[in-house]
Amino acid sequence: MHPAVKILSLILCAIALQMAHWRGLGVMSLVVLIALMYFGTASALKLMKRARWLFLSILLIYAFATPGEYVAGFPDAIAPSHEGIKAGLIQALRLAVMLGALSLVLVTSSREQFMSGIYVLLRPFRLLISPERFAARLWLTLHYAETMPKGIIRHLKQQDWNLAELLNAEQDAPESVTLMCAPFRLYDWLVLALWLPALWVLS
Repeated sequence: MHPAVKILSLILCAIALQMAHWRGLGVMSLVVLIALMYFGTASALKLMKRARWLFLSILLIYAFATPGEYVAGFPDAIAPSHEGIKAGLIQALRLAVMLGALSLVLVTSSREQFMSGIYVLLRPFRLLISPERFAARLWLTLHYAETMPKGIIRHLKQQDWNLAELLNAEQDAPESVTLMCAPFRLYDWLVLALWLPALWVLS
């Protein structure tokens, strides 16, 4: 699948998740789960672990801030509501499915493919933003994030918190970035076409 189609599908997935209710969420969760089982769940589990406090925060905020029928056994002043717990679970499930979909894009795409997909999607907006410059800067940002030495705080303290000097010290930074943009295939157009009825069904 073309990387631009993967990224655009991720965006459409985020839209569909906000439109879908329990049945639609169940279908999307099942599809993402099956795909993760095929391509590997390690990356998704890592993302879920990092977002565990966000999951808990979402559930607590919705449970205690949404008006409705209070859960028995709690004082009325601090009691969560049944409607809030349900809404919190829905939002947490939406976030989990989104993280799973993001993991699929990252696992099935190299950094170069990911950048080329962003470049293709930004080309129609050339008058507003330079797709070449944006893609190149994002590529370099990911490169520095991956190659940054351990003990970054200690290094920054030694250089008076001058991040530019630390980045210049990296000898393996590329002088140029080349993106290979593959053409769209019939399969890619078919995937995009299938999103239209999918959004209609989930709405």
